[in-house]
Amino acid sequence: MAEVHLSIEGANKRYLEVERRNNYCTPKSFLELISFYMKMLTSKQADVLQNCERLEKGLAIMEQVQSKVEGLKEDLKITMVQVEEKKAATAVLIEQVTKASAVAAEEKAAADIEAEKTNKLASDAAALQKEADGELSEAMPAMEAAAEAVNCLDKMSIGELKGFGKPPPECVDVCACA
Repeated sequence: MAEVHLSIEGANKRYLEVERRNNYCTPKSFLELISFYMKMLTSKQADVLQNCERLEKGLAIMEQVQSKVEGLKEDLKITMVQVEEKKAATAVLIEQVTKASAVAAEEKAAADIEAEKTNKLASDAAALQKEADGELSEAMPAMEAAAEAVNCLDKMSIGELKGFGKPPPECVDVCACA
């Protein structure tokens, strides 16, 4: 510190030569210099201490984060194993679904063939029904006429028919139809 005070004289001489002004260094200015130096040193030490505390806090946080990251890495490994297991299970399920879809497609094809056969049989049955209805509509008037003819028979006519020992062949034909 004293060396700084003594080196001022050389700086004062150069200042006088360049600026043509005098600058004096007194013991009071030296004490002010020491006081200023002490204030500045205290301020810088406080700054350094504050930066050290910030650094320590930051390092503590970094350690916590690092431990959390390690925990997350472990969780990720476990999760990845589970994902792989689920992928394998999904692949098996997809394979089963594919096989089932193929079987269902075959069954659908067989069902379509059966449906086609059934539709053909249904159309044949409908045609046969239509033909039978046509024949029935033709036969109905004759049946109604026969029913009317039977309705005109009474008890006496039936008794007369029973009374024949040998009925005429026309009567035998009529009785055979009933």
